[in-house]
Amino acid sequence: MSFLYKSNRRTSRSTASLVWTGFLFLQLFFASQSLIAAEDHWQDVERIVAIGDIHGDYDNFLKLLKESNIVNRRGNWIAGETHLVQLGDVPDRGPDTDKAIALLQKLENQAERDGGKVHVLIGNHEAMNIYGDLRYVDPGEYAVFRTRNSRRMRDNFYDRDIEKRKLADPEFVANREFRQQWEESIPLGMLEHRSAWGAEGKIGSWVRQHNTVIKINRTLFLHGGISSEVLDMSITEINEQIRLELNGGLGEEPGLSEKETGPLWYRGLATNNEEIEKAHLELVLATYDVDRVVIGHTPGLGTIVPRFEGRVLVIDTGLSSYYGGFRASLLLQNNEATTLQHEQEIPIPVTKAGVLPYFERIAELEPRAKALQIRIRNLASPDL
Repeated sequence: MSFLYKSNRRTSRSTASLVWTGFLFLQLFFASQSLIAAEDHWQDVERIVAIGDIHGDYDNFLKLLKESNIVNRRGNWIAGETHLVQLGDVPDRGPDTDKAIALLQKLENQAERDGGKVHVLIGNHEAMNIYGDLRYVDPGEYAVFRTRNSRRMRDNFYDRDIEKRKLADPEFVANREFRQQWEESIPLGMLEHRSAWGAEGKIGSWVRQHNTVIKINRTLFLHGGISSEVLDMSITEINEQIRLELNGGLGEEPGLSEKETGPLWYRGLATNNEEIEKAHLELVLATYDVDRVVIGHTPGLGTIVPRFEGRVLVIDTGLSSYYGGFRASLLLQNNEATTLQHEQEIPIPVTKAGVLPYFERIAELEPRAKALQIRIRNLASPDL
């Protein structure tokens, strides 16, 4: 049954909002809710480790943290004053989003205690979950929220929904087939999931405390990318606008958090032809006074992908088993970039000539990465 959401993101959000109107726990607080701007610039950080999209795969996330010397065997922070950056898209695709979030929340506190920092950025899937676009939610994510009261809660919600339908159409009849389809569309635990992910829920409110874009030393970090439409906004302005929208501050037109050209969705730096995108990248680097941009959002080769001679690093490696379970993190020290993969440190090239040897070395560690092998063949024989 499709009344909860449709394929279009804006239609999905609007439709879901209508459905949840009567659900007390999902009421959004608009202008009355004050938002506190979060710090979004840091300097003189000696060690930075960045990790891309998790997509509900707690096991691979924890393994990668251990391999990157961020946590010990028990999952506790051992990285001292390191800044850990997670580029968003913690939820969806996999069943263990709740465990990944709990670990990140624990590490946020432990890192602060030791003089470090954990930056959990907002990705498009965090925004989608808050808005109610549930296309990519794994069934296991609902099951986690199921309790002994879930069936009663769903029955009450069903009764209210039927009342609304009869008010709209007095001839409406809810037969057995309708009830079955309705329950299939709202599995047990789904209402609790929506409550937790609401703007004021325990997860949604945590997400809204975070930034979309941050600058550490001379590197810009965000989930999707900076398009030409965003260049007139400062880092702080972008962050405040996204937080406002996630708090219910959306108008009739798509907001910055929904647009394909917005910082949660833009893929141009990851996918556009480098010669065509080069001039735009130069403007991005100059506007924000950085040497490189680190982004996620676009999985592909099973490792960190350098573009524009290392000035753009795409670090969505496909960590989730949904995308192959390729574990790699980015290490930044002394303004030099290194890929940490299978506990090996591989310097990231800053020239076009260095890309092929870099990928060949990664391929030795990741023989399952078929897309990487194809890229290597294309680089080795560009005329074929």
